[in-house]
Amino acid sequence: MDEESAVLGVDVGGTQIKWVLWSPGAGVLDHGELPTPRSGPPAVLSAVAELVGGGKAGTAGVAVPGHLTDDLRAVRLLPNLPGPWEGLPFAAELESRTGVRVRLVNDARAFALAELKLGAARGWQDVLFVTMGTGIGGALALGGRVLRAGGDRVGELGHMICRPGGPACGCGSQGCLEAVAGGSALVTAVRAGGGRAGTPEEVVREAERSDGLERSVLETAGSALALVLGNVVAYSGVSAVVIGGGVAPAFTFMRPAVEAELATRVRLVGRVDLRLAELGSGAGALGAALAAAPRAPHSTNGDI
Repeated sequence: MDEESAVLGVDVGGTQIKWVLWSPGAGVLDHGELPTPRSGPPAVLSAVAELVGGGKAGTAGVAVPGHLTDDLRAVRLLPNLPGPWEGLPFAAELESRTGVRVRLVNDARAFALAELKLGAARGWQDVLFVTMGTGIGGALALGGRVLRAGGDRVGELGHMICRPGGPACGCGSQGCLEAVAGGSALVTAVRAGGGRAGTPEEVVREAERSDGLERSVLETAGSALALVLGNVVAYSGVSAVVIGGGVAPAFTFMRPAVEAELATRVRLVGRVDLRLAELGSGAGALGAALAAAPRAPHSTNGDI
């Protein structure tokens, strides 16, 4: 496959829409980002349509931070983007506006696919992936393939209960990992303790400067993450955990709790390799391109 058959990958995030033009033969040909409109689905749809219809490629993969319908053509749930997303026929709308074939994919599964094929998990078969951002996402690869179910729902670590009866989550439940350790939850906890950090990045910077409130919040969140990861590792038997996402720097302060928890599972599953993602903030867009790429005979490019 050459540049003429390149695929566009788009990752719709809570703050940024990232895109990458990718070819299996030539790798990344171009990339960029733009702010995610906050005025609702029509504005987001228009922004993505402008990217997809820009003449860069005849096929596009679009990663979204939520669940899809079983046919992978429409949005079923996007808990962290404002507006009435439920039932929005995202793929059909984009194809109608641009004439480009579109495949939708969950953003965490896109991240996992990119890291599995091209990043930190290259050569591994059984891997748990964690994305730390506004919320917390996840994916699971077994036998070298990222697992999926109807609506692309396998791997939702952020919505596993770690604190029964705890903070309300955007999914409608209480005490989810995302509501305790996601980026927004970290800011909320710091503010509740009298801190002034307005973003997860500011929480991390303050934790790096001093051993105070912000570091305590991150360590508490780390205990919640450790509980969930320990349980999933015990259940799945994975041999590696890959951590990525825009708030991944916070993991520095969560790592001791996670390592201690995984150490308790050694007799059951053996040593688990705990590593950071390699592909940076563009992994979701790259994974979306991989998911949408035409499959060559006997090729694993695009498997998910």
